Amino acid sequence: MDDENMPIGRLEIAGLDVSNLLWEQDDIELAVRELALYSPFREHFKEALELANYATSFWLEDGRYPDRAGSVVATVFRLRDEIEDDASCADAGSLPSVIRQTLSIDHDDADSQLVATYALVQSIQAVQVLANWLFETELYVFDLDADLIAQMQATDPKKYSELAEKERLKDPAGEIDARESFRAFMGDADKALMLASLYRQVEDTDVSKGNFKVANFLSEALSKAFSAKASQRGAAAGKANRKPESVKQQDAAKLFERIRSAADRHISANPTISELDLKKALVKKERIASEPTVKKYLILGGYLPR
Repeated sequence: MDDENMPIGRLEIAGLDVSNLLWEQDDIELAVRELALYSPFREHFKEALELANYATSFWLEDGRYPDRAGSVVATVFRLRDEIEDDASCADAGSLPSVIRQTLSIDHDDADSQLVATYALVQSIQAVQVLANWLFETELYVFDLDADLIAQMQATDPKKYSELAEKERLKDPAGEIDARESFRAFMGDADKALMLASLYRQVEDTDVSKGNFKVANFLSEALSKAFSAKASQRGAAAGKANRKPESVKQQDAAKLFERIRSAADRHISANPTISELDLKKALVKKERIASEPTVKKYLILGGYLPR
């Protein structure tokens, strides 16, 4: 398996199975946008996903991610709890060393890349904890009448969202926990990304020059940490992910073709198959992808609504 395609382990966000944090951020965004209660939390998701997008940009080399990047990101995600425990017992500046020791890295990755990867993992966990709480809230709505609710979701999304909102109000403690966890993950992600930006400034600075002053450097580095340059780098990362020849785009095209082929087969066998049954066949029987992904591509292919 190529390093850049190394799976990160078990990660589900709003019903979407995520296998690669470098290439699937657009899919994560689409999945959370489909949540019935996405609108009240739009800014939360935007904040976390923008940070994640910027964090991945630390791996860009000539507009591309090196093969080893996927391996490092996947390993940091799998060992995130161990890294966090070890880092909590050390000073902030030792985070790169903690990550190196935990991962037993045998190649020469920059400190800024390792710390940015940790920021990426924390921001994605922030998205996960908030999105999964909203997703589970929606699942409670289906307890009323699964078929009826599924039909309402497709034909009357406003009414469906109102029902989801009622479920949300039934569990204020759950919302408090989700919000607090989100903010805690984002706090760690913000601090890690600030450190990554500082390390990047250090890596790009020639300290051999006689006019180098630590105080001036720190002042300038801090001002640049979340400057317009950061936004530009984040945009560059997003553009790199959307290149037609990218692995992500190729995989998406293959998945789209699998879903179209399976949908054609089921509709040919049963021309009157309902939208719900078609989605169930592709998700539960054939296990092609999660329901949000299947639904997205069925809509793109013109199979829904039906």
